[in-house]
Amino acid sequence: MFFKRKKPKQIEFTEYHPKEKKGTKNNGLLTTFDRMEYFIVQENSEEELFKICDTILGGRAVLANFDKLSDEDANEMLMFISGVIYATEGRTYKLDSRLFLFGRKEEYEDGSLLQYIEDTQ
Repeated sequence: MFFKRKKPKQIEFTEYHPKEKKGTKNNGLLTTFDRMEYFIVQENSEEELFKICDTILGGRAVLANFDKLSDEDANEMLMFISGVIYATEGRTYKLDSRLFLFGRKEEYEDGSLLQYIEDTQ
């Protein structure tokens, strides 16, 4: 016989009761808004562009500020990021002349990002 069957280890479960905060709706769970990443885009580089796209593809919303870029560079990056957003069935919101919110479809499901958009307008 090559393999010996071992007796399964007995696992004991203990009860876990996190400290509940009064008045919170999500009981300590992070919302999509809490997990959102903020980028101040300094330059039109592949490294910066891929970092933003990887963050989006990794399941986090991105708030990107393009103030430090020329119109041409900002538009070039926006076109690429918009392609990523389209491929993930996501949405892009223009919050200011050079401030954009990007997220996949899943990031808007809990409503926290939509509440943020509503609050900023």
